[in-house]
Amino acid sequence: MWTLAKACAVVSACLVAVGSAGAVDMSQPFVAVSVQSTPLYLGEVWGPGLKQMAAQVNARVKANCPYHVEASFQGLRHVEGKATIAPKHMSVVINGRAVPIGTGRIPVANSQGPTPYGGVDVPIELQVGVRNLEHYPAGRYGGALVITVMAGP
Repeated sequence: MWTLAKACAVVSACLVAVGSAGAVDMSQPFVAVSVQSTPLYLGEVWGPGLKQMAAQVNARVKANCPYHVEASFQGLRHVEGKATIAPKHMSVVINGRAVPIGTGRIPVANSQGPTPYGGVDVPIELQVGVRNLEHYPAGRYGGALVITVMAGP
């Protein structure tokens, strides 16, 4: 039983919204994004081999101009600072497209015009694969799913 507990990792991802504004001047082009305030729970993994985890969230986008929404994943770190899972031991897929950990972002929504008054939901599905887990300390790991939103043609 101790071996199982030692090899277990609980993984969650925090959502970070980049580029949204608090006070908006409606006469100027704007794009705002909001996401749930609670962390995404990816699940628990243990044992050798590749382990897959997944979670889904909706980003709510409001815009009065064309916009682009991109997503990236910053990797996994032990919450007590004991370890960071090496990118070579991870794979990340966002909305069906592989994305480099920490450095890459992929488009998840593009629009040539404004959203309806209430905005639109942009579904984001995060899939994380981890291998060689036995080389890392047991415990809770967390990461950041970064949502970047930009106004643009």
